[in-house]
Amino acid sequence: MGIKAIVNWLNANGHRTRQGATWGIGPVHVMLSNTVYAGVARFNQVDSRTRTRKSETEHVIAEVPIIIDPPIFERVQSLLKARNPRVNPPRIVSGPILLTGLAYCATCASAMTLRTGTSKTGKVHKYYSCSTCARQGKTVCKGRSIPMDKLDGLVTTHLLDRLFAPERLEMLLAGVAARRAERSAAVDERIGGLQDRADEADERLRRLYKMVEDGLADMDDLLKGRLAALKADRETAHAALARARGTNRAPIVIPGDKIAAFGRLMRDRLTTGEIPFRKAYLGAIIDRVEVDDRQLRIWGRKDVLEQALLANGGSIPPWA
Repeated sequence: MGIKAIVNWLNANGHRTRQGATWGIGPVHVMLSNTVYAGVARFNQVDSRTRTRKSETEHVIAEVPIIIDPPIFERVQSLLKARNPRVNPPRIVSGPILLTGLAYCATCASAMTLRTGTSKTGKVHKYYSCSTCARQGKTVCKGRSIPMDKLDGLVTTHLLDRLFAPERLEMLLAGVAARRAERSAAVDERIGGLQDRADEADERLRRLYKMVEDGLADMDDLLKGRLAALKADRETAHAALARARGTNRAPIVIPGDKIAAFGRLMRDRLTTGEIPFRKAYLGAIIDRVEVDDRQLRIWGRKDVLEQALLANGGSIPPWA
């Protein structure tokens, strides 16, 4: 779903803003692109007098509790950028050519765009060709062309036979789970250290209060300053502990039948339906296809597959 579709869904289902108003494209875009939901709050971004945006070196960044997992947030940002009409024309996002916006020349990294040619018999042939070579000549990039049907078939067949085979999906997801377990172990270790720090700050305050209650220390200015410093240390320690606990996630276990069902669903979605529909699925699971002289390289992210599988109980991807 794009931003406009999200807005339509929210309004059609009776959801309203905090002020009770209907949703618009602007507020939804602000929410989707706000880093605070991924645990990073930014301040001092705009000059209060000139209203001009300051350089990133002047921004004040603070950690806050995470609401949206950073990998999901990053994926949303990449989708927003890819669908931005100022970056990619709408014809690339929803046009009738399957791999426009995804296929790139391995030599110069420019987009492969559609070119047509007519044979002596009058038959029209369609090719993906390097756009830089077409515009600026072979002195800039030697260029390459590949029949459209051939490239479409190679990419689709590879995804169907390799990526969405149940055993391949299980292996990829196991790798994601292993890396998450490593990160979780590191977070657990950090939580233990922060818990010790918080307990120590609590104990210091307890001893200081005890000394005052027993009459062993007078509440002079020096002691008041020490008390304030200890309270600040305790609040900092507890806040850091809360943030660390907020980043930790329970282990994710995906049953084998869910993995197999997801593979079957994606095989169906990539082989049937209109081109824009299939293109949306392709763009959601792969980032780019590099076309070289003798090989293709398909780039994507394993965590995106996992999030797609987990959506709605593992049966329907989140972009459906």
